[in-house]
Parts: sequence; structure tokens; C-alpha cells
Amino acid sequence: MNTLNFINPELSDLPYKAIVFPDGQPHLKLDMERIQGIHRTEPLRIVTRIANANDLLLVLFAKNALDYLEFEHIELHISYLLAARMDRVMQDGEPFSLKVVAGILNGGSFKKVTIFDPHSEVSTAVIDRCYAIPNHQFVKDALDAYWENNPLTEFCIVSPDSGALKKIHSLAHFLNVENVVECMKERDVKTGALTNFKTTTQNLDGKTCFIIDDICDGGGTFGGTAKMLRQKGAGTIILVVSHGIFSKKLPIEGVDAIYTTDSFKKTEGVSTFSVENYLV
Repeated sequence: MNTLNFINPELSDLPYKAIVFPDGQPHLKLDMERIQGIHRTEPLRIVTRIANANDLLLVLFAKNALDYLEFEHIELHISYLLAARMDRVMQDGEPFSLKVVAGILNGGSFKKVTIFDPHSEVSTAVIDRCYAIPNHQFVKDALDAYWENNPLTEFCIVSPDSGALKKIHSLAHFLNVENVVECMKERDVKTGALTNFKTTTQNLDGKTCFIIDDICDGGGTFGGTAKMLRQKGAGTIILVVSHGIFSKKLPIEGVDAIYTTDSFKKTEGVSTFSVENYLV
């Protein structure tokens, strides 16, 4: 399948030039000489991260240009989806942001949309012909990479909050791991403050703990969880997150190492896997 690649332009089968006009509008120009050699009936996929509004616009502009060129089958493969965390109205006076983004994407009428480890099932519900790519293979790759460089010890995988529980048990089945630690926390929706980290597990007895989640933004959830796990006797604590935003200073207190992908951006100082390995 031919690819229009916005994550790694050098890997794009359809060369293009992307610019931003002085007023902030993104724009692109497809290489028409290269396009002439591609059959318009063959499937074509657009590979992109949608980390901001301009990323979203560029995808729709590309789809529009390809529609004018009469490409018949265009798929969209998304490494990170803007507004995926705003999957409901949190408080009165706030928007259902994911629904707005979904409406824009639906206007593109893609044949198929896939998203790498979306925050919740709401994304695939509100976006037409949309399918989630789980983080299972990425997590397995991260664990394998850790064990390759560290002595094998007893370990567990950790769900940092109730929102990750369904995913963590599906992942445990894929990895054939029985030792799952379920954690909880409280968040003030008005201030974002995190408190009352806890788990029903009483003694971790020096185990290596892999905290696994979809997104790390500021890292407060994982710092608080790591502190609580230490109090329960955890040994080494590793964070494995599909999408590393890392909006606050790294490292995260209490976390010994971090594994992520470049789905949102490339980050120095953490072990990073190419998200394109999983966008298939």
C-alpha cells in the first residue's frame, strides 16, 4: 500500500512539500510527477500524528487534494489523536472536544481510520469506520528490551487507575502475565489535583513493577503511583506509555526508566520505539 507519510516524510511514497503560511495556515503540494505512476484505484494510506489543530487541517487538506486526483481508497492511520482525553463533557461550560474532532475527521470520508492506542473506546465509537490498534506489541517490545539489559526478576504489570483496568487485563492475557496490580487515585476535575493513591496489593516484595498506560502528560499520576508502590515494597519501577507528551520536567520522581513511542513527538532521555512499527 502506498503511503503519504507526515510522521517521517523521507519514507513517504508520495513526495510532498508542506509549508505554513504567515497567518499560520498549513499547506501542502503533492509531487505530481511521482503521483502519475500510481494507480488511483490502489489503496493509499495517510500516516500522521494529530497532535494539534494544524496537523488535523493538513490531513484534511491532503485528503481533499487526493480526492480531486480521483484516488478511490484512502485510509487514515493516526499515531496520536488530538482531544482523545476529552471523551465526554467533564463540567458544565466545557466542550465535548473529541466529538468535535471526530466530526471534522468524518467529513473526510476515509475508507478506514485506525488509531494507535486511543485513550478510550469513545474514539472508535464517534469516528466513522474507525478501529483501535492496541498497545500490546509495543509493551511486549518494551519489556523485552528491558529484560535484554537487566537481570530477570519477579515482576508485575501495574494499572495506575481505574480507567486503565480494562486495557491492562487484555494486555495481561496477551502477555500471558498473571500478576496484575490494580491501583486507584482521586482527581479533582476542577483543579486537576491528584490525591489518595492506593492499591489492594499489600506487599510487592521487591518485584519489578511495569506501570503501563496510554498517555504521560505531566507525569503526576505516575509519580504518585511510584511513591505508593515503593511504600508497598516495590523494587525497580518502569513506566511504559504509548504516548509520551512529557509536558513537565523529566525524569519522573520514583520512576527508574521510561519506555515510549514517537507517536506524539521524539523525546530525548527516554527509550523510544518508532510508532510506525505498530501502525499496520
